[in-house]
Amino acid sequence: MTTFLDELLAEVEEKEQQKKLQLDMIKADQILMALAKIDGQSEEIDRVATEESALIESWRKAELDRLEKKRSWLCWNLQQFLSGTGEKTIRLAHGTIKERMGRDKVDIADIDRFTKVAGKFGLLRSYPERQEPDLNAVLTYIKRTGDIPAGVELIPGTPKFSYTLTKGNSNGDKQTQA
Repeated sequence: MTTFLDELLAEVEEKEQQKKLQLDMIKADQILMALAKIDGQSEEIDRVATEESALIESWRKAELDRLEKKRSWLCWNLQQFLSGTGEKTIRLAHGTIKERMGRDKVDIADIDRFTKVAGKFGLLRSYPERQEPDLNAVLTYIKRTGDIPAGVELIPGTPKFSYTLTKGNSNGDKQTQA
């Protein structure tokens, strides 16, 4: 038997449960609003960071380009000085400047014309599934005979300027070609 007091207690408990549920729903909704705000802030941070990264990268590129222009100009001056002396190497207190002749190169401009004559001079490498030009053998053949096979272009070596800084300089021991 349930008494009036038990019914009243059950009814009050049910109302408390209802209020608690409503408060939990309000709290849940507030949490969702907070999450939306956090997501918006995260997107804003990503946007600002991306813009800043692009700005820094642009600055970095401009500064490196500026330094490279200075470096190129200084190397050009060293190269002009070296060629004016007639020397190939000059050793100085802060480093060494050099000019060496680069290697000749060959380029197979017309592979069909080349393969017609290359076999009889041994200028092809053979693999089980194919044959391809042996560029070292072609260059050796040209230097030995003076004859350039059909379909081949000889690209003469060009002088290469380089400098080497001595240890103890701000850049350390560095060799650079210009």
